Amino acid sequence: MDDWFSDLAEVPDPGREHLARFVREVMRLLAHVLETDAASVLWELNPELREMARGAFESDVQRGAEELLSAIPEVPERALVQHGLTGRAARFKYNVMAAVSRGWGAVRDHFTIGGGFKRVVEAIDAHLDSLIAVTGGVGGVVKEFKDALMALAPER
Repeated sequence: MDDWFSDLAEVPDPGREHLARFVREVMRLLAHVLETDAASVLWELNPELREMARGAFESDVQRGAEELLSAIPEVPERALVQHGLTGRAARFKYNVMAAVSRGWGAVRDHFTIGGGFKRVVEAIDAHLDSLIAVTGGVGGVVKEFKDALMALAPER
């Protein structure tokens, strides 16, 4: 079982440097969804979408993530604080992400992709959205790709 975001959840006072770890962890989760059978239900109705998703991930999404990583050092500290991307607010969000991810992984046999995966993605949303906002939209393709995957998740 993968423990997404657990390393970040253990950080007592997350700073700017932890945002790069967060982006990498989001990308690791998205790759997991594309490459393992844990989320095969996403592709059942339209299997051709999986190959399209892989192609987009390997080119556009990974490039967008790299651009986002490059933009993080340029964000003013005040903006990071205002958006809850550092400090106690970030710690809380990382712990929510880790808790929800553990729930999905621990009961994967009984936890639907519709419920579990969507909860993980929703937990990621606020932090990722804020990070993209403070960088002026850099890396928006990562969010849009994540949202498109979530749209494929069946309702429970």
